Amino acid sequence: MCYITKRKIADCVKQLMYKKSIRKITIQDIMDETNMSRQSFYYHFRDIYDVLDWIAKKDFTEKIECENCITMEEWMIHFLEIIRKEQPFLRKMLKELTWPEILKYIQTPVEEQMKNLLKNNSLEHTQLYEDKLQFCAEFFSTSFSYYMMDCVYQKKIVSNEQALSDLHFLISLLENADLSKANTFHC
Repeated sequence: MCYITKRKIADCVKQLMYKKSIRKITIQDIMDETNMSRQSFYYHFRDIYDVLDWIAKKDFTEKIECENCITMEEWMIHFLEIIRKEQPFLRKMLKELTWPEILKYIQTPVEEQMKNLLKNNSLEHTQLYEDKLQFCAEFFSTSFSYYMMDCVYQKKIVSNEQALSDLHFLISLLENADLSKANTFHC
């Protein structure tokens, strides 16, 4: 029952965001649309931004995780499909919230997926370079999240083939890097 009520409120907020700015949506607007009481809203959420957080987790973040994705390529295609499906809502969020606010919804699950993929594809190096794998996961998740948000914001259409081509090019650059100098770079 709790999920159903939260889902109803979240769907209402998503629909209202297409009509007006998030800053102009009131709790009363939501209650009028859902035929619920204010008490019901506050039982489940603190405010509208708490609803957005829930939407991000349920409609986006949880979908990013892909247990069936073994390779980076499989996961990238999976991620692009989610972006395409959620693009209208993500565009609206990009107009309403700052990029750092949105990044907090995207980056953590992307980073977790990156860690898993890097560990699965680098098992022989995992023990030796655990701190480097963490750095790579953080760096890639930040870069990838900004790249995808920019695609949404700029309304770029990236085909699966183009995304895979870009990924393969990036991987080839990394594979050709001189790793003997990897310990000399520090912030």
